[in-house]
Parts: sequence; structure tokens; C-alpha cells
Amino acid sequence: MRVTDLSIERNFLYNIFKLEKRLAKLQDQASSGKAITRPQDNPIGAGRAIYLRHDRSVINQYRRNMDKARNWMEQTESALAHLTAVFERARELALYGATGTTPPDAKAAIAAEVRQLKDEALSIMDTTVEDRNLLTGTMPEWRLARDVIVTVKDLTDFRQEVVDVFDQLIGGLESADEGVIQDALGRLDDGLDRVLAERAENGARLRRLDILSEKAVSMDIEYQRLLSNVEEADLVEVIVKLKSQEAAYQAALAAGARLIQPSLLDHLR
Repeated sequence: MRVTDLSIERNFLYNIFKLEKRLAKLQDQASSGKAITRPQDNPIGAGRAIYLRHDRSVINQYRRNMDKARNWMEQTESALAHLTAVFERARELALYGATGTTPPDAKAAIAAEVRQLKDEALSIMDTTVEDRNLLTGTMPEWRLARDVIVTVKDLTDFRQEVVDVFDQLIGGLESADEGVIQDALGRLDDGLDRVLAERAENGARLRRLDILSEKAVSMDIEYQRLLSNVEEADLVEVIVKLKSQEAAYQAALAAGARLIQPSLLDHLR
């Protein structure tokens, strides 16, 4: 079978183009550090990378939700801590006012301070965060995982209890009625227990947030590792292949130069 010069040239150019294409792909991988620069480079790997990126974006959204929930719960803890201090001071005053040795004018002065404590307690109960009531009303919910939704407790009913017990204490102090003061003191103890119980429950929610946050960080790191395995190129391997292809390309050019010799017409020109 006769092989013409045209066939030799066509085969030579075809092989050169293939080598140049491989060189270009390896150069892209070496410069970008990515094993997949186009979906057609590795359709299966590209599809897996899409799923991994989606899963990672979901995890990152959960982490943002956790940050919002943590901010709300930390604000709740701060408010309840201040409310605890108010109840403890009111209890001290109630104990002092409940004794028969406390004169009426002193009880009236205590009542004035308790009235201020009541205003402070209501101010705490009406605290707002992001234009929403922190302790009362409809509480926000946060999705922290596929099957985990967290919220906080509505303390609207407790707000009314706060109003009632402080009003009772003020009334007892102003009327110097030790029985009313003693009853208010018992209700203050109940209210303080309620506040401490709410703080304990809120602390448990914060602890769970810590656990979920650690888990989300670990999952995000794992997704990054999996993405790196799929998308990132092994630079040592790429450079070795690049040098090999460059050598093959130079050898192909040299071989082509020997095969396609100048003809007689080239000399006549």
C-alpha cells in the first residue's frame, strides 16, 4: 500500500494536535491546581463535586442558623441573669420588710425601691432583639440539621406573674401587712426558682448548640477534603506527565521534520 506525502502530513498534524491538546490540559491543571477544569474532563467527578458542594452549602446554612440561635439564647441568658438579680434584691427587701421591727416609714421606702425593681423586671421581660420580643410572644425557630429544629420558651405567662407578685409586695409594704409580705415572699421564691429553671433549660440548649456546631464544623472539613480529592490535581503527578508530554511533543516535531523532507520543487523555488 502506497503512503503519499499528503497522508504522512495529515497523520503528523493529527498526532501533533493530539499532543498539543494533552499539553494544554496538563498546563491548565498545573496552573489552576484543579484536576477538573471542564465537566467533560471527568463527568462522574464533576457530578460528585456538584453534590458535595450542595451538601456543603446546606451545612453552612445550618451553621449560620446556629449563629443566629446562639445569639438569641445568649441574649436570653443575659436577660434572665439580670432578672435573677432583680428577684434576689426584691427577696432581700421583702425579708427586711416582713419583720415586725421594721418601722412603717422604712417599709414605705422599701416599697419605693420595690416599685423601681418592678419597672426594671418589666423592662427586662420586654427586651427586644431584632425588633422581636426576647422573652415573650411567638418565639423564633431555627433548623440546625435535617431533623433538628430548636426554639425557646415563651414566658408571657410569667410576665403576668412578675407583675402580680411585685404589686402584692408593694401593697403589703405600703399597708404594713406582714401576712401579705410573707405571702409575696413565698411567691418571690417561686418566681426565682422559675427563672433559675429557665436559665438551666436555656443553658442546656446552648450546650446542644455547641455539640451541633462542632459536628457541623467536622462535616464541613470532611466535605472540603472530599472536594479536594475530586477536584484538586496531584501537582507532582501533573508535572511529571507534563514533562513527559513535552518530551513526546518535541520528539514528534523532530520526527516530523525528518519525514517531511524538502522536495525538488522546493529547491527550484
